[in-house]
Amino acid sequence: MGIVPAISRGVARGGEAGNAAVALVSALKLLAVAIHTVLIAPVVVAVALVDQRAAYRICQLWARLNLLIYAVRVRTTRLAPLDPSAAYVFVSNHRSQFDILAVITALLDFQLRWVAKVELTRVPVFGWALKHTGHVIIDRSNHLQAIASLRAARAKMEQGVSVMIFPEGTRGTLEGPLLPFKKGGFMLALETGFPVVPIAVRGSAELLPRGSWQPASGEIEVVVGAPIPVAGMDRDELIERVRAFMEARLDGRAGTAGRSAAAAR
Repeated sequence: MGIVPAISRGVARGGEAGNAAVALVSALKLLAVAIHTVLIAPVVVAVALVDQRAAYRICQLWARLNLLIYAVRVRTTRLAPLDPSAAYVFVSNHRSQFDILAVITALLDFQLRWVAKVELTRVPVFGWALKHTGHVIIDRSNHLQAIASLRAARAKMEQGVSVMIFPEGTRGTLEGPLLPFKKGGFMLALETGFPVVPIAVRGSAELLPRGSWQPASGEIEVVVGAPIPVAGMDRDELIERVRAFMEARLDGRAGTAGRSAAAAR
């Protein structure tokens, strides 16, 4: 009669030890990311004062180092050719902190400037670097400032720099639908005439869900769609085409590697 409870206690202790080991490994990975971010950020800001394109190349290295530390692979599928010397408005879904790293890695041949909400500039170290390296900061509570930021984005695109936008404005949840899209990025494309490229990121939320600090290793898939010419389109039609692209690739198919890694945690 005492054997079953003893086995149960042993399994429980083993499970607790396993959970503690996972937490320790996650903490060490987070520490490694924090250290190299603190070391790289001042270099990026200093280089950006002279050459923002070179500074972004360092940011690409930072993203790849993060993924290496977390043992996360990015598999990229491009559905149509893209011209790295041209400017596009890239638009992606957003469900995980890994999305930024995955998109940067999937588009290594592009110079990207992110359209980011002003709240991100308050994140220690990361926000400081974001603010001083040529990215487009939007304060949604200040209409005039938001307009000025979009004009700044247009100026960058006219110099051959692409813009990257998460139209949901914040991270969604793993099981939930896409959040309502903010309209600013689409208006930028319509006003400038630059094509929109939709992106679907799959598997990232399985590896690092919103609210978690213990990422699993595995694979993220980034599907880059064909450029959408915006001439003659209205805002709602453009939004619907981008949303339909994302939903077709996210609905019930979040990425095999992401699911298996998350199940193993």
